[in-house]
Amino acid sequence: IAVYTQCWSSVYFLFAPAYHLILEGILILWIIRLLFSKTYKLQERSDLTEKEKEELIEEWQPEPLVPLVSKDHPSLSYDVVTGPPSHRIIVNGKECINFASFNFLGLLDSERVKLKALSSLKKYGVGTCGPRGFYGTFGR
Repeated sequence: IAVYTQCWSSVYFLFAPAYHLILEGILILWIIRLLFSKTYKLQERSDLTEKEKEELIEEWQPEPLVPLVSKDHPSLSYDVVTGPPSHRIIVNGKECINFASFNFLGLLDSERVKLKALSSLKKYGVGTCGPRGFYGTFGR
């Protein structure tokens, strides 16, 4: 069987297109080069003299980390929100819809929704990892 396998491997080698063999040869040489070449090149490093260090320190001019902002900048004015956290809030004396909450439609204020939510909790339970209905950890 070993002779048979050797024959077939040489037959495949003979019938392989030349471009295929050339490409494989190039890839093998490239892999060998990658294995034996250094991953970095050491460059000559010259340390600075004390005089050069002092010159650099004297030339250095620090810049402010953040630009100066005037006191009347629009991002510094705050909106005052009053009232309880609900689907309607009062911002600067004007009544608005609270799109920053999940209750912007006001469904959580409905008694029917509250009762259905409680019955779902009693039936399916609640877990820290995921919904129990999804994992199938409740009895029917």
